[in-house]
Amino acid sequence: MKLGILLTSGMESEDARTVRQLSEAALRLGHEVSIFLMDDGVFQLPALKGLMESGAGITVCAHNALERGVPKVEKVLFGGQNDCAEIVHDVDRVVVFG
Repeated sequence: MKLGILLTSGMESEDARTVRQLSEAALRLGHEVSIFLMDDGVFQLPALKGLMESGAGITVCAHNALERGVPKVEKVLFGGQNDCAEIVHDVDRVVVFG
């Protein structure tokens, strides 16, 4: 199964912890995970970038990151809404936190 996750909530939320735990569980079971961070969710990148070592794909809304001063991170795609739409199209299930 391919799982897509959209995270829009910032640091005040527990959503990043939930996304990390859900992603880790899905990856352990052999599922593919694609995460898209936008709005204040771009601030969660440091907490989630370790998931890439386990095979998750992370895409950050470049516009939202630029607005909020979030620097680019190696191996993380800084894209746009088209990238979000591609994730939604390509996965079997989408979960939204925010």
